[in-house]
Formats: sequence, C-alpha cells, structure tokens
Amino acid sequence: MNFLLNYNITQETINKIKENNEPSTIFLLETQRQNVIDIIKYLQLIKVETIDQLLINRVEFFLLPIEKIKRTFENYNLEILVQLINEDISVLNNIEEK
Repeated sequence: MNFLLNYNITQETINKIKENNEPSTIFLLETQRQNVIDIIKYLQLIKVETIDQLLINRVEFFLLPIEKIKRTFENYNLEILVQLINEDISVLNNIEEK
C-alpha cells in the first residue's frame, strides 16, 4: 500500500484503509495497483479534494474500472459533481452510469 504515498495519500490514510478493510480487499488494492493509481490521478485531475476520505470509506470505488468511472462522471456536469463530492462523498451513492 505504500505506493499510495507517491500520490499524496498519507500514511495515516493507508493505516485507516488497512484497519477498515479485510485483508482480501487490501490484496485486491495491491493487485489492482495501476487501476487505483489511474483513478487517483483522474480524481486529482478533476480537482476532487476528498480522495483520502474515499479511500478510507469507499475503497470499493477504487476497484471499479477507470473507464467506467470516467463514463459515469461524464454523464454529469463535472464541475458540479466534483463540488458535491468535495462537500459530501455520499453523493456517489446517487450517481449512476447511463
């Protein structure tokens, strides 16, 4: 999980991810490392500020294919969606791929 440190994810966040998830989920994150990195980079690019919160509370999001995330996000006004995510990550519960 230390690969996350290269993407401005703190050690504290990594520790919380490990605490909140089963070893099998941590293993999946490690094996899907490139996808996780691609998602983090995409979120950084579009100015999502709650990446740490997402990793801690919605780690399954980082196991989705990056293409699916991009397609889904593109169905919405990206600026408004990012603003909503930055205010409350639970907004992700309400978006869907169209």
